[in-house]
Amino acid sequence: MATIETGGGAFLRAGGGWSRVFDSRSGRFIAEIFDGADDALAAFEAVEPDLISNGFQTLDWLTVLYEELAPSRKAMPRLVVVTERDSGDVALVLPLVVTRERTLSVASFADLGVSDYGGPILGPAQLTDKSAIRRLWREVRRAMSDIDLIRFERMPADVGGRPNPLLTRHGISPARNSGSALTVPFTVETYLAGIDNKCRKEIERCHRRWQEEKASRFFRATTAEEIAHVYLAFEEQQARRHAALHTKNILDEPGYRSFYERLAIDGSNAGLSALFALEVNGEIIATLFGIVHGGAFTRLFISTAGDEWGHLSPGRLALIEAMKYLTASGIHRFDMGIRDHPLARGFGAMPVPLFDLVVPTHGIAVPRALFHALSGRLRAKWTSWASNPTN
Repeated sequence: MATIETGGGAFLRAGGGWSRVFDSRSGRFIAEIFDGADDALAAFEAVEPDLISNGFQTLDWLTVLYEELAPSRKAMPRLVVVTERDSGDVALVLPLVVTRERTLSVASFADLGVSDYGGPILGPAQLTDKSAIRRLWREVRRAMSDIDLIRFERMPADVGGRPNPLLTRHGISPARNSGSALTVPFTVETYLAGIDNKCRKEIERCHRRWQEEKASRFFRATTAEEIAHVYLAFEEQQARRHAALHTKNILDEPGYRSFYERLAIDGSNAGLSALFALEVNGEIIATLFGIVHGGAFTRLFISTAGDEWGHLSPGRLALIEAMKYLTASGIHRFDMGIRDHPLARGFGAMPVPLFDLVVPTHGIAVPRALFHALSGRLRAKWTSWASNPTN
């Protein structure tokens, strides 16, 4: 990426756009920062080929988040791109947002309450030893000297099968939440045969009763008309559920409503989002909303039509039918997300450990970082004791 220095640490990039380049001249890595949705997304699009990420950090996901959600949350999009000096290969990309929390300027992964996982995006340049990772991290910290606190939350131990290099950095602690996922090696029917006998029989009973209903149907919304129809049913079912429980509905907030609506439409067109519906006699009794990336499906929402269909457990049926549909397409990993859900337990999903990296870059943020580290240690001790209370 050709750049021309204009003074004051700013660089004008070939093809337009601005970045700040932090180059120690003698170091192995060069860090560039792109602030604002337009420059961050343009830079990401330029380097995206050959990158490895989770589904919450693809260009399609970040485009919707940066353009729809970030403005409503008063968050500034920021992309950090670290390249290897000699080869010019991308080593690591950090898709971030910068927010103000009281007196602190905080850089975190582009989450804003909609992404289950964070983590670095990995490039072709291999980070195989701690020395290289340490040098890279030093450049990242130098590049973000305008930030008081770096807070990277809910990172998995690996990204696309490669080790997460940030887990070697000082400031790592167990995250408050863990993920849950299951893998279906062959067919869904074979997988279900191996789960708890009581749960399997209940699934079979509900499936038979659903099939006995008039005009029972399961489908993935693919046309514009189907996507709009299923998404509207999802919104209505979510609204009724939260009203009945007297709980907050995230879709009542305009920024989140715009984000998920655009994700359903644009994401489906891009092959990222997947909307499924379970139907009886023309009525949608359950929806499943998720994303597909890297050979995995990640659940975002399951909604149901209400108690009148409870005898069918329609949310569970929708998930099972989606698993059948997706395994036929070569998708065998199903991520149930970080939110505790009975379907994850009933299907034998396994926990996925997640980690936080919280690092103060200025003294004013040290108390916040220490509190986070202490909380993480206490969680780790409690988890260890709960799993083996006799020790």
